[in-house]
Amino acid sequence: MKRLHTVLAAALVTAALAQPALAADDDLAQRIAACTSEQDAARRLACFDRAAAPKAAAAKVDATHTFGVQGSELARNHDDDKPQADSPPKKISATVTGIEKRARGELVVTLDNGQVWAQKEIGAYFPLKVGDPVAILAGTLGSFRLIAGNRATAVTRVQ
Repeated sequence: MKRLHTVLAAALVTAALAQPALAADDDLAQRIAACTSEQDAARRLACFDRAAAPKAAAAKVDATHTFGVQGSELARNHDDDKPQADSPPKKISATVTGIEKRARGELVVTLDNGQVWAQKEIGAYFPLKVGDPVAILAGTLGSFRLIAGNRATAVTRVQ
């Protein structure tokens, strides 16, 4: 009989402690349910991501951090629901910290600001080495050019 009382007491304590967690799950369920009405798949996914993310204060993002995201492989993962307060820069300058080659020979360039850019197409010889200063210019229709010395190549941001 004493064992039954212990089990019942443990069950009551567990139920009492689980109550706040269940309330938090109700809030999560409401946030997710609100996202189901979105028709656009990308916006719906972004809504689900925001709903599932822990609530925290949004940090202000530096404009150079988002440079090159629009029109690149990262654009699919970028949340476009938030209007940008500042227009992105037209040019950034950085130093090459790493260079890799893809299977078909395209260069993948890592910069000192953490951005990673990949050459869009293999062209003529493009001399580039670690430590070289480079500039990336925003072009028309979401294109970007990496300029090193007097040579330039089309690139897309991958990270």
